[in-house]
Amino acid sequence: MKRLIAVIFIYLLVATVFGQLTPIEIVNNAEESNGKALVTKFRDIIRRSAAYELSYAQEEPHFVVKITTMDRYKGDPEAEGISIIYNYIILLNMGDGTQLYCYSQIGYAGKDVLDEVAFDIYSDLDEFVETFKSYMVNN
Repeated sequence: MKRLIAVIFIYLLVATVFGQLTPIEIVNNAEESNGKALVTKFRDIIRRSAAYELSYAQEEPHFVVKITTMDRYKGDPEAEGISIIYNYIILLNMGDGTQLYCYSQIGYAGKDVLDEVAFDIYSDLDEFVETFKSYMVNN
């Protein structure tokens, strides 16, 4: 019964997001300046997007992107600040406190390629959301 309710709820979510911007919540778990810059760059891409909008409403269904970073060379005074290790997780927040895992990725990047990493996160999010919508429509 719970599964049926969840499936219906997801169908309702998809029905409400078609024809309007898909809400995205960004959770920033960056612990250093390059990681914070990565999150800001990703947030700016979402703001400029014609498909997504930033969400702050916890009670409504929406996608969540959690970005966690740390300095790749933390503790090494000669290399600290030149590269980060990052992880991002895409979740579906059901609006009732329940979050469903969708996708995650881990990697590292130098501070000079943060724009590309932010765009990669956006591309993965967009691909997942479009696949999710397609699956919901076809099933």
